[in-house]
Amino acid sequence: MPGGSGGELTSGYARILDEIIGLLNIEMYSSVGVGSGDRLVLMGLREGAVNAYSFDGVDLVKLNKEPISGIARVPYDADKVVFIRDVSHGREQHLIYTVHLDEPGNEKTLEGVEPARILGVAYDDHRIVYSASTAVENGLFIAESGVKKIATLPGFAMVSDINDKYAVGVGLLEPATGRSQAFIADLATGKISVYKRMDGNAITARFSPDGWVLIAIEGSAKAELLRLDPETMEAEQLVLPGKDLDEFEPRSYSYVGFLPDGELVVVGRKNGRTKVFVDGVALKVPEGIHGGVYKWKNRLILTHTSLGNPARIIDVNGEVVLSGEVPKYIYEALGSPGFHFIESSDGSKVPTFSIESKRAGKPGPTVVLVHGGPFSEDADVWDFFAVSLALAGYNVVKPNYRGSTGYGDQWRMKIIGDPCGGELRDIVSVAKWSLLQGIADTLYIMGYSYGGYMTMCALTKYPGMFKAGVAGASVVDWKQMYELSDAAFKSFIQMMFGGKMDLLEERSPITYIDNLSDPLMIIHPQNDSRTPLKPVLRFMEEGLDKGKTFEAYIAPDMGHAVTKVDDILKILYPAILFLLRQKEI
Repeated sequence: MPGGSGGELTSGYARILDEIIGLLNIEMYSSVGVGSGDRLVLMGLREGAVNAYSFDGVDLVKLNKEPISGIARVPYDADKVVFIRDVSHGREQHLIYTVHLDEPGNEKTLEGVEPARILGVAYDDHRIVYSASTAVENGLFIAESGVKKIATLPGFAMVSDINDKYAVGVGLLEPATGRSQAFIADLATGKISVYKRMDGNAITARFSPDGWVLIAIEGSAKAELLRLDPETMEAEQLVLPGKDLDEFEPRSYSYVGFLPDGELVVVGRKNGRTKVFVDGVALKVPEGIHGGVYKWKNRLILTHTSLGNPARIIDVNGEVVLSGEVPKYIYEALGSPGFHFIESSDGSKVPTFSIESKRAGKPGPTVVLVHGGPFSEDADVWDFFAVSLALAGYNVVKPNYRGSTGYGDQWRMKIIGDPCGGELRDIVSVAKWSLLQGIADTLYIMGYSYGGYMTMCALTKYPGMFKAGVAGASVVDWKQMYELSDAAFKSFIQMMFGGKMDLLEERSPITYIDNLSDPLMIIHPQNDSRTPLKPVLRFMEEGLDKGKTFEAYIAPDMGHAVTKVDDILKILYPAILFLLRQKEI
């Protein structure tokens, strides 16, 4: 075995694992609103978990008792914060909690809420509206002198805003179409009105100060902003005073909101980076990804992240308001990110980020790191997995395969009805490109959730392409997963397959387990309710019967969502140790 004696290897592993511990201790913050007393409300990865905080410019105050799963956007000058918490050890059965900004730690459970998969929450000073999925249905609920269901939704959806009369949001309201739609719910009658486009996906919906609905659309050619009348459901293109946004031609939007004086703030997204606009006029902000733009203490603040910057709070002049400290050794290991359009097997161009590790060399061992979703995007952002791989001596390439968001409706829709098909060929094309470009001399593949599914597909359909693979929280059997899913994920699977449910077996890695020949590390949360463990156990059982060799780690007392540093360690430690061993073989 090359690389020195066993003691030297063990010492090297220990150093890398210690560095990863340091990486995971970096504090990260994102802004979610400005409450009463001009206090900035944040969601932070701090104290080993995701928590809610208020910040007055001097003191950072933790608001919740136990770690949270998510937090609702805070209306300007609100005196309370609303958040959700998983009460089922990772199975994503949530309850809703409130806490007054003047009484940190004195959180209260919202009475009358049954544990469910809560997908969206919006609130004002006297009521809370939320969307949730149970085993049998998707529903919209209101908490106002008790909790009642407003309406049953035809698919799963995320409520995003309310006013005196309506709630709005987006979701898969017609799953078989593969597209997301915007909805408006009458809070008094429960009537659901749906706004849909045949050439675009609704990203989010917000009320303007004067009552119309702003809908952000990821369209075919470019992203759009629509002004919708909730009474007539008639929509028109929104015209803004500034023209910088039109000239930028965003492909998607990361954030939309209104400032206290009524100005519209949007964060436009294009080629893995964003720009910030107020009433259509561009602001000069650091390169990367931005969100959570608010007026606080007479200045405009926002969340910013990039490959070299964990999520932090800055103002529009780039001055840091709140951030974690990054150890020097991380910057010494990271090279600059590259952005490329890589030709796939059918001539499509796959948007891809590459990250050079200064410890790997070029060409060097390279991990194709596949994002989950699939409706997500690898961008110029801080990424625990990519940085950890760079520390371990791997270059990283991150393909935005078809189905990824941020590149228009046509690219997103190419995956519908074709899982483990065209998107897998995109990933393989990117892997081959990294060899030809002199980035990689040896290829590995790794992913979590849909990225884990892609890893399983790659190892069973392209044996020999990768030296080894790490599959986290992966799909291995769509048919059994469908049987085990709640209403939300049944809708998701119907959408992914475009209603062609006869393809479930054909597109499942367990069908091709005979082809598995490359080293595989399976990492799976014990309590995962999105990609359940039972099919993975059956995959392992069949693998044993067929004489396949693999490693497996079942993460105890953990679900699919990662909300604690301990959760990240349960994924990263076995993954990095496995890859390091494979590199030495």
